[in-house]
Amino acid sequence: MRSTKTKGFAKTLKSFFVFLFYFLIGTAVGALLFLAYFLIKPQEVKVPDVKGLSLEEASLIIKKAGLKVGQVQGTGFVDRTYPYAGDVVRKGREITLFLSDPFELAVPNLVGAPKETAEKILLAMGFKVRIVQLPYKGTDGRVLGVYPPPGSKLKEGGEVSLLVDVGEP
Repeated sequence: MRSTKTKGFAKTLKSFFVFLFYFLIGTAVGALLFLAYFLIKPQEVKVPDVKGLSLEEASLIIKKAGLKVGQVQGTGFVDRTYPYAGDVVRKGREITLFLSDPFELAVPNLVGAPKETAEKILLAMGFKVRIVQLPYKGTDGRVLGVYPPPGSKLKEGGEVSLLVDVGEP
């Protein structure tokens, strides 16, 4: 009959070997993936300069370079790209095209949202934000109104005013 001390040691030894086995397998797989990345390095291409071209012409040139057209922002002719013209990127990467005339965007309904959240949303959409503070009974820091009204169309870079509650009058 084994003593409890011997059983505990055997269990600890078994746990150690199981850990060691998985550690070695994980290390080997990680090393193989690391080496595979550097041995099978993806092809890189230069982003072509398509400034001043129509969307159709720019798309054709980008596809010939081995890249994909991603998001298209605005209307008119190509003003710039991201990644920028001349940057070296992986083949097959999506290129965002920014056209000369910005889109008109609908002003979102942010009434009731916290001021910080509403401001982040508007800035991310490309609007300028003006905060107008008003003392009002209710939850401090909430948007009470938006101007121009929600649903109105504004060009990117247009100004949206937020009427914000700053507490008791």
